Amino acid sequence: MGDAVLVDDHVLLAVLLGRAPTELRFSDSRIATTGLWYHRLCRAVSGSAVVGSMSRRLSGLAPGAASAAIGSVVRLPEDIEIVSLRRLGWPMAELLSGGLRLNLMSLEAIAAARVINAEICLAPADRNEPLMGAARTLGLNVRTVQA
Repeated sequence: MGDAVLVDDHVLLAVLLGRAPTELRFSDSRIATTGLWYHRLCRAVSGSAVVGSMSRRLSGLAPGAASAAIGSVVRLPEDIEIVSLRRLGWPMAELLSGGLRLNLMSLEAIAAARVINAEICLAPADRNEPLMGAARTLGLNVRTVQA
């Protein structure tokens, strides 16, 4: 395990709802996410135009609880790190120069995990074989956690 756990948008929402996966509850590692995963979570909860598994999780909450959950997404707690592209731009370019071929979201996740020495934790909905294979090839820990 690394110094941090890098979580996707589904896992991040579970953490913000107070429903962190059991594997994360007992970890003393800090929690981080990427800018694109955070953006995707914001987009999912920002309105009725985007309907998916994350927005459906909010629809089952009482109006006050749903509003509080959205507020915690908008005002992300300070103890959850978003790894900046300022830190990742060059490492992402180096990964591409080294022959890694992934979509931008996966490339950002791999670079972030390397830069902050993190284990990548994905929800089953985000199980991404190219990302997982690249992570393992680069010596990064990656696993699926129930969100």
